[in-house]
Amino acid sequence: MILYVWHYLQGSYFKVAVIDYATSVIWVKRFNDAGEFEIYLPASTELLELFTDQTIITRDDEETVMIFEKIKLTTDDENGDYLTISGRSIESIIERRIISKQTNFNGKAESCIRKFMEENIISPSDGNRKIDLLELGEVQGYEEKIDKQATGKNLLDTIKEICVSYEYGFKIRFVNGKFIFDLYKGTDRSLHQSENTHVVFSSQFENLGNTEYSYDITSFYNSAYVGGEGEGKDRVIENASAASAVGMYRREMWVDARSTSSNTEESTLTPKQYAALLVQQGNEELQNAKETKEFSGELLDINQYVYGKDYQLGDKVSIVNEYGISGTATVTEITEVEDENGYKITPTFSAWSE
Repeated sequence: MILYVWHYLQGSYFKVAVIDYATSVIWVKRFNDAGEFEIYLPASTELLELFTDQTIITRDDEETVMIFEKIKLTTDDENGDYLTISGRSIESIIERRIISKQTNFNGKAESCIRKFMEENIISPSDGNRKIDLLELGEVQGYEEKIDKQATGKNLLDTIKEICVSYEYGFKIRFVNGKFIFDLYKGTDRSLHQSENTHVVFSSQFENLGNTEYSYDITSFYNSAYVGGEGEGKDRVIENASAASAVGMYRREMWVDARSTSSNTEESTLTPKQYAALLVQQGNEELQNAKETKEFSGELLDINQYVYGKDYQLGDKVSIVNEYGISGTATVTEITEVEDENGYKITPTFSAWSE
Protein backbone atom coordinates (compact mmCIF):
# COMPACT_ATOMS: atom_id res chain seq x y z
CA MET A 1 0.00 0.00 0.00
CA ILE A 2 1.58 3.29 -1.13
CA LEU A 3 0.85 6.28 1.12
CA TYR A 4 1.44 9.95 0.45
CA VAL A 5 2.14 12.48 3.21
CA TRP A 6 1.05 16.11 2.77
CA HIS A 7 1.93 19.26 4.74
CA TYR A 8 -0.08 22.47 4.99
CA LEU A 9 2.08 25.43 3.95
CA GLN A 10 0.96 29.00 3.23
CA GLY A 11 -2.68 28.09 2.68
CA SER A 12 -2.19 24.97 0.55
CA TYR A 13 -1.27 21.29 0.93
CA PHE A 14 1.97 19.98 -0.59
CA LYS A 15 3.09 16.37 -0.98
CA VAL A 16 6.28 15.94 1.08
CA ALA A 17 6.86 12.19 1.40
CA VAL A 18 5.98 8.75 0.06
CA ILE A 19 5.69 5.74 2.38
CA ASP A 20 5.86 2.38 0.63
CA TYR A 21 7.76 0.45 3.26
CA ALA A 22 5.29 0.22 6.17
CA THR A 23 5.31 -3.06 8.08
CA SER A 24 1.53 -2.89 8.35
CA VAL A 25 -1.30 -0.52 7.44
CA ILE A 26 -4.88 -0.55 8.76
CA TRP A 27 -7.25 1.68 6.78
CA VAL A 28 -10.90 1.97 7.91
CA LYS A 29 -13.68 3.80 6.06
CA ARG A 30 -17.21 4.36 7.35
CA PHE A 31 -20.49 5.22 5.63
CA ASN A 32 -21.80 7.89 8.00
CA ASP A 33 -18.99 8.46 10.48
CA ALA A 34 -15.30 9.29 10.47
CA GLY A 35 -12.92 6.45 9.63
CA GLU A 36 -9.49 5.76 11.12
CA PHE A 37 -6.02 4.47 10.25
CA GLU A 38 -2.87 3.03 11.78
CA ILE A 39 0.58 2.75 10.18
CA TYR A 40 3.35 0.65 11.76
CA LEU A 41 6.84 1.21 10.35
CA PRO A 42 10.53 1.33 11.26
CA ALA A 43 11.41 4.44 13.26
CA SER A 44 13.62 7.28 12.10
CA THR A 45 14.27 10.86 13.18
CA GLU A 46 12.95 12.08 9.83
CA LEU A 47 9.61 10.33 10.36
CA LEU A 48 9.29 11.70 13.90
CA GLU A 49 9.60 15.20 12.49
CA LEU A 50 7.36 14.51 9.49
CA PHE A 51 4.00 14.29 11.27
CA THR A 52 2.38 17.43 12.66
CA ASP A 53 -1.15 18.48 13.61
CA GLN A 54 -1.80 19.55 10.00
CA THR A 55 -0.46 16.45 8.24
CA ILE A 56 -2.81 14.50 5.95
CA ILE A 57 -2.27 11.11 4.31
CA THR A 58 -3.71 9.90 1.01
CA ARG A 59 -3.55 6.96 -1.37
CA ASP A 60 -3.60 6.85 -5.17
CA ASP A 61 -6.04 3.95 -5.37
CA GLU A 62 -8.92 5.47 -3.36
CA GLU A 63 -10.28 8.83 -2.25
CA THR A 64 -10.34 8.65 1.56
CA VAL A 65 -8.15 11.26 3.25
CA MET A 66 -6.72 10.59 6.70
CA ILE A 67 -5.49 13.22 9.15
CA PHE A 68 -2.69 12.55 11.63
CA GLU A 69 -3.53 12.62 15.35
CA LYS A 70 -1.09 10.42 17.28
CA ILE A 71 2.42 8.99 17.09
CA LYS A 72 4.06 6.43 19.39
CA LEU A 73 7.73 5.42 19.43
CA THR A 74 8.69 1.96 20.71
CA THR A 75 12.37 1.11 21.11
CA ASP A 76 13.48 -2.52 21.27
CA ASP A 77 17.11 -3.66 21.17
CA GLU A 78 16.13 -7.09 19.89
CA ASN A 79 13.41 -6.35 17.34
CA GLY A 80 14.26 -2.79 16.35
CA ASP A 81 12.60 0.58 16.87
CA TYR A 82 9.15 1.21 15.44
CA LEU A 83 6.65 4.03 15.06
CA THR A 84 2.89 3.65 15.28
CA ILE A 85 1.17 6.51 13.49
CA SER A 86 -2.60 6.82 13.79
CA GLY A 87 -5.53 9.14 13.38
CA ARG A 88 -8.94 9.49 11.79
CA SER A 89 -10.32 10.36 8.39
CA ILE A 90 -10.66 14.00 7.38
CA GLU A 91 -14.40 13.91 8.17
CA SER A 92 -13.33 14.16 11.83
CA ILE A 93 -12.57 17.88 11.38
CA ILE A 94 -16.34 18.50 11.47
CA GLU A 95 -16.18 17.43 15.13
CA ARG A 96 -14.13 20.56 15.82
CA ARG A 97 -17.23 22.75 15.58
CA ILE A 98 -20.43 23.08 17.57
CA ILE A 99 -23.72 24.60 16.45
CA SER A 100 -23.02 27.87 18.21
CA LYS A 101 -26.44 29.50 18.01
CA GLN A 102 -30.03 28.34 17.83
CA THR A 103 -30.68 26.97 14.37
CA ASN A 104 -34.19 26.08 13.19
CA PHE A 105 -35.04 24.18 10.06
CA ASN A 106 -38.15 22.81 8.37
CA GLY A 107 -37.65 21.30 4.94
CA LYS A 108 -35.41 18.83 3.15
CA ALA A 109 -32.93 16.92 5.32
CA GLU A 110 -30.17 17.48 2.77
CA SER A 111 -30.68 21.24 2.94
CA CYS A 112 -30.65 21.06 6.73
CA ILE A 113 -27.22 19.39 6.74
CA ARG A 114 -25.90 21.93 4.25
CA LYS A 115 -27.23 24.78 6.40
CA PHE A 116 -25.48 23.45 9.53
CA MET A 117 -22.24 23.05 7.57
CA GLU A 118 -22.50 26.47 5.95
CA GLU A 119 -23.21 28.39 9.17
CA ASN A 120 -20.66 26.66 11.42
CA ILE A 121 -17.62 25.69 9.35
CA ILE A 122 -17.88 26.75 5.67
CA SER A 123 -18.99 30.40 5.89
CA PRO A 124 -19.64 31.22 9.58
CA SER A 125 -20.24 34.81 10.70
CA ASP A 126 -17.10 34.53 12.86
CA GLY A 127 -14.24 34.24 10.37
CA ASN A 128 -12.08 32.41 12.91
CA ARG A 129 -14.40 29.39 12.63
CA LYS A 130 -14.05 29.08 8.85
CA ILE A 131 -11.93 26.33 7.27
CA ASP A 132 -10.75 27.98 4.06
CA LEU A 133 -10.17 24.83 2.01
CA LEU A 134 -13.53 23.22 2.86
CA GLU A 135 -16.42 23.54 0.41
CA LEU A 136 -19.85 22.00 -0.12
CA GLY A 137 -20.27 19.63 -3.05
CA GLU A 138 -23.19 19.54 -5.46
CA VAL A 139 -26.77 19.33 -4.21
CA GLN A 140 -28.00 15.72 -4.62
CA GLY A 141 -31.70 16.57 -4.64
CA TYR A 142 -32.79 14.18 -1.88
CA GLU A 143 -36.46 14.68 -0.97
CA GLU A 144 -36.66 13.46 2.66
CA LYS A 145 -38.12 16.10 5.02
CA ILE A 146 -37.09 17.10 8.54
CA ASP A 147 -38.06 19.41 11.42
CA LYS A 148 -34.92 20.30 13.34
CA GLN A 149 -33.72 22.68 16.01
CA ALA A 150 -30.23 22.55 17.51
CA THR A 151 -28.17 24.71 19.85
CA GLY A 152 -24.77 23.88 21.31
CA LYS A 153 -24.61 20.38 19.83
CA ASN A 154 -21.50 19.02 18.20
CA LEU A 155 -21.68 19.49 14.43
CA LEU A 156 -20.41 16.01 13.54
CA ASP A 157 -22.80 14.32 15.98
CA THR A 158 -25.73 16.29 14.55
CA ILE A 159 -24.88 15.40 10.95
CA LYS A 160 -24.39 11.74 11.88
CA GLU A 161 -27.83 11.65 13.55
CA ILE A 162 -29.54 13.01 10.44
CA CYS A 163 -27.60 10.73 8.09
CA VAL A 164 -28.41 7.60 10.12
CA SER A 165 -32.10 8.55 10.18
CA TYR A 166 -32.30 9.00 6.40
CA GLU A 167 -29.69 6.44 5.29
CA TYR A 168 -27.29 9.04 3.91
CA GLY A 169 -23.55 8.70 3.84
CA PHE A 170 -21.11 11.59 3.91
CA LYS A 171 -17.50 12.01 2.85
CA ILE A 172 -14.90 14.70 2.29
CA ARG A 173 -12.89 14.39 -0.92
CA PHE A 174 -9.54 16.06 -1.63
CA VAL A 175 -9.85 17.62 -5.10
CA ASN A 176 -7.41 20.12 -6.63
CA GLY A 177 -6.21 21.23 -3.22
CA LYS A 178 -9.74 21.66 -1.83
CA PHE A 179 -11.77 19.54 0.59
CA ILE A 180 -15.26 18.84 -0.81
CA PHE A 181 -18.06 17.70 1.53
CA ASP A 182 -20.55 15.38 -0.21
CA LEU A 183 -23.66 13.48 0.79
CA TYR A 184 -24.42 10.22 -0.98
CA LYS A 185 -26.62 7.11 -0.87
CA GLY A 186 -25.68 3.51 -1.42
CA THR A 187 -27.12 1.25 -4.14
CA ASP A 188 -29.45 -1.64 -3.38
CA ARG A 189 -27.60 -4.74 -4.60
CA SER A 190 -29.54 -7.21 -2.45
CA LEU A 191 -31.72 -10.08 -3.64
CA HIS A 192 -34.81 -7.93 -2.93
CA GLN A 193 -34.23 -5.79 -6.00
CA SER A 194 -34.94 -7.20 -9.44
CA GLU A 195 -31.99 -5.96 -11.48
CA ASN A 196 -29.25 -8.48 -12.12
CA THR A 197 -26.62 -6.71 -10.02
CA HIS A 198 -26.99 -8.83 -6.89
CA VAL A 199 -24.17 -9.06 -4.40
CA VAL A 200 -24.46 -12.05 -2.05
CA PHE A 201 -21.84 -12.94 0.55
CA SER A 202 -22.20 -16.50 1.75
CA SER A 203 -20.13 -19.48 2.84
CA GLN A 204 -22.19 -21.44 0.31
CA PHE A 205 -20.69 -19.31 -2.47
CA GLU A 206 -17.25 -19.68 -0.85
CA ASN A 207 -16.72 -15.92 -0.78
CA LEU A 208 -17.21 -15.45 2.96
CA GLY A 209 -14.79 -16.83 5.54
CA ASN A 210 -14.73 -16.29 9.29
CA THR A 211 -17.79 -14.36 10.45
CA GLU A 212 -19.12 -12.74 13.57
CA TYR A 213 -22.81 -12.12 14.27
CA SER A 214 -24.32 -10.27 17.22
CA TYR A 215 -27.85 -9.33 18.22
CA ASP A 216 -28.26 -6.90 21.12
CA ILE A 217 -31.37 -5.36 22.71
CA THR A 218 -29.82 -4.16 25.97
CA SER A 219 -30.03 -0.50 24.87
CA PHE A 220 -33.20 -0.80 22.79
CA TYR A 221 -36.11 1.64 23.20
CA ASN A 222 -39.15 2.11 20.99
CA SER A 223 -40.97 4.94 22.76
CA ALA A 224 -39.64 8.35 23.77
CA TYR A 225 -41.24 10.98 25.96
CA VAL A 226 -39.73 14.32 25.03
CA GLY A 227 -39.81 17.13 27.58
CA GLY A 228 -39.65 20.57 26.01
CA GLU A 229 -40.02 24.04 27.44
CA GLY A 230 -42.08 24.95 30.52
CA GLU A 231 -42.12 23.95 34.17
CA GLY A 232 -44.08 21.42 36.20
CA LYS A 233 -47.53 20.58 34.86
CA ASP A 234 -47.12 23.29 32.24
CA ARG A 235 -44.11 21.63 30.64
CA VAL A 236 -44.69 20.56 27.03
CA ILE A 237 -44.23 16.80 26.71
CA GLU A 238 -44.69 14.87 23.47
CA ASN A 239 -44.39 11.18 22.69
CA ALA A 240 -42.67 9.49 19.76
CA SER A 241 -43.38 5.76 19.50
CA ALA A 242 -43.11 2.92 17.06
CA ALA A 243 -46.32 1.13 16.10
CA SER A 244 -45.09 -1.96 17.94
CA ALA A 245 -44.56 -0.09 21.23
CA VAL A 246 -47.46 -1.77 23.06
CA GLY A 247 -47.75 -3.60 26.36
CA MET A 248 -44.81 -5.73 27.42
CA TYR A 249 -42.93 -4.84 24.24
CA ARG A 250 -43.02 -1.09 24.92
CA ARG A 251 -39.65 0.27 26.11
CA GLU A 252 -39.77 3.91 27.14
CA MET A 253 -37.00 6.49 27.40
CA TRP A 254 -36.88 10.13 28.48
CA VAL A 255 -35.44 12.88 26.26
CA ASP A 256 -34.69 16.22 27.90
CA ALA A 257 -35.31 18.78 25.16
CA ARG A 258 -35.67 21.83 27.40
CA SER A 259 -33.20 23.70 25.21
CA THR A 260 -35.54 23.29 22.23
CA SER A 261 -37.57 26.50 22.13
CA SER A 262 -40.75 27.61 20.40
CA ASN A 263 -39.32 31.14 20.15
CA THR A 264 -36.95 31.40 17.23
CA GLU A 265 -35.11 34.33 15.70
CA GLU A 266 -37.55 34.37 12.78
CA SER A 267 -40.88 33.76 14.53
CA THR A 268 -42.76 31.96 17.28
CA LEU A 269 -43.70 28.36 16.46
CA THR A 270 -47.32 27.31 16.77
CA PRO A 271 -48.06 24.57 19.33
CA LYS A 272 -48.44 22.13 16.43
CA GLN A 273 -45.09 23.11 14.93
CA TYR A 274 -43.36 22.89 18.30
CA ALA A 275 -44.88 19.47 18.99
CA ALA A 276 -43.61 18.22 15.59
CA LEU A 277 -40.14 19.48 16.49
CA LEU A 278 -40.15 17.55 19.78
CA VAL A 279 -41.44 14.38 18.10
CA GLN A 280 -38.65 14.67 15.51
CA GLN A 281 -36.11 14.93 18.32
CA GLY A 282 -37.62 11.88 19.99
CA ASN A 283 -37.44 9.89 16.76
CA GLU A 284 -33.78 10.80 16.34
CA GLU A 285 -33.01 9.56 19.85
CA LEU A 286 -34.87 6.32 19.09
CA GLN A 287 -32.72 5.87 15.98
CA ASN A 288 -29.73 5.69 18.32
CA ALA A 289 -31.50 3.26 20.64
CA LYS A 290 -32.43 0.52 18.20
CA GLU A 291 -31.89 -3.18 18.62
CA THR A 292 -28.65 -3.93 16.87
CA LYS A 293 -27.85 -6.76 14.52
CA GLU A 294 -24.31 -6.71 13.24
CA PHE A 295 -22.53 -9.10 10.95
CA SER A 296 -18.89 -8.86 9.98
CA GLY A 297 -17.09 -11.29 7.76
CA GLU A 298 -13.76 -11.85 6.12
CA LEU A 299 -14.04 -11.83 2.34
CA LEU A 300 -12.24 -14.69 0.66
CA ASP A 301 -10.02 -13.72 -2.22
CA ILE A 302 -11.79 -15.42 -5.09
CA ASN A 303 -12.45 -12.20 -7.07
CA GLN A 304 -16.19 -12.86 -7.28
CA TYR A 305 -16.98 -9.36 -6.03
CA VAL A 306 -14.46 -6.55 -6.11
CA TYR A 307 -14.85 -3.72 -3.65
CA GLY A 308 -15.03 -0.43 -5.51
CA LYS A 309 -16.35 -2.13 -8.65
CA ASP A 310 -19.14 -4.57 -7.72
CA TYR A 311 -20.13 -2.89 -4.45
CA GLN A 312 -19.34 0.25 -2.52
CA LEU A 313 -19.50 1.57 1.02
CA GLY A 314 -23.17 2.22 1.81
CA ASP A 315 -24.56 -0.36 -0.63
CA LYS A 316 -27.21 -2.85 0.46
CA VAL A 317 -26.20 -6.46 -0.06
CA SER A 318 -27.47 -9.93 0.88
CA ILE A 319 -25.52 -12.06 3.35
CA VAL A 320 -25.98 -15.63 4.52
CA ASN A 321 -23.83 -17.56 6.99
CA GLU A 322 -23.57 -21.28 7.61
CA TYR A 323 -26.24 -21.14 10.34
CA GLY A 324 -28.84 -19.81 7.96
CA ILE A 325 -28.73 -16.30 9.39
CA SER A 326 -29.50 -14.12 6.42
CA GLY A 327 -30.81 -10.74 5.50
CA THR A 328 -30.28 -7.48 3.68
CA ALA A 329 -27.62 -5.30 5.23
CA THR A 330 -25.81 -2.07 4.54
CA VAL A 331 -22.04 -2.04 4.12
CA THR A 332 -21.31 0.48 6.88
CA GLU A 333 -17.56 0.00 7.21
CA ILE A 334 -14.63 -1.27 5.17
CA THR A 335 -11.40 -2.30 6.90
CA GLU A 336 -8.31 -2.89 4.79
CA VAL A 337 -5.24 -4.49 6.35
CA GLU A 338 -1.90 -4.97 4.62
CA ASP A 339 0.94 -6.60 6.54
CA GLU A 340 3.45 -9.44 6.33
CA ASN A 341 0.55 -11.86 5.78
CA GLY A 342 -0.67 -10.01 2.70
CA TYR A 343 -3.75 -7.93 1.99
CA LYS A 344 -7.18 -8.51 3.53
CA ILE A 345 -10.44 -6.57 3.26
CA THR A 346 -13.21 -6.97 5.83
CA PRO A 347 -16.61 -5.31 5.43
CA THR A 348 -18.91 -4.70 8.38
CA PHE A 349 -22.62 -5.13 7.69
CA SER A 350 -25.37 -3.65 9.79
CA ALA A 351 -28.90 -2.25 9.61
CA TRP A 352 -30.36 -5.72 9.03
CA SER A 353 -33.79 -6.35 7.57
CA GLU A 354 -34.90 -9.95 7.46
